[in-house]
Amino acid sequence: MQQYFINRKTCVGSIEELDKDTLYHLIKVLRKNNKYIFRIVDSDKNVFYAHLINNYQCEITESLNENNELDTDITCILSLIKNDKMELCIQKLVELGVKRIVPYKSVRSVIKVKDNKKKERLEKIVKEAAEQSHRNIIPKVCDYADLKDLNKYLSEKNYICYESEKNIAEIEKSKSITYIIGPEGGFEDKEYQKICEMGFESVSLGKRILRAETAALYMTSIIVGKCQ
Repeated sequence: MQQYFINRKTCVGSIEELDKDTLYHLIKVLRKNNKYIFRIVDSDKNVFYAHLINNYQCEITESLNENNELDTDITCILSLIKNDKMELCIQKLVELGVKRIVPYKSVRSVIKVKDNKKKERLEKIVKEAAEQSHRNIIPKVCDYADLKDLNKYLSEKNYICYESEKNIAEIEKSKSITYIIGPEGGFEDKEYQKICEMGFESVSLGKRILRAETAALYMTSIIVGKCQ
């Protein structure tokens, strides 16, 4: 069932105006009419059933007692990789339950950006993935970060995926976890040392060398398995 977010609180019986993108998707893409029931999530993370009553409004018909969020807040600091891989990886991270994504301008990142001009595109991908996977929230896409910014995203537990004696399977359950994934070329030595000095613990993802996007999804899956 299709889901959409609205940026205000609602309740059963309310009539809500839908934004242009939502209406276009419902009416033009899906070709639905007022008999079609869909899901609405409001600003308080509450989930409802709704249906169209005209070409710009819907009626909220039923409240659902539903929470699809993880018990652990997961932040992924993802080094910039090629655009198509970055976008696909972020989409899947949202589906898995990540709450915050930080695009990181690593020393060896192939992609170089000077501002946040691509952030809007990533936010659209995140919103659509959150709708598709029936999340109660739209995960946050943070501003592009440099090395000096990373300490702003520390959680209760913090990990950097790198060569280490400690395997990721040994991590403990926690209320919040931040992890950082390197780019295609890996972390530069000094960069790695500075990240560790910030409080990130080095963990290994195993003997095989994984692509950045694979590493991010694997790491998230391990965390979700331990913490949900």
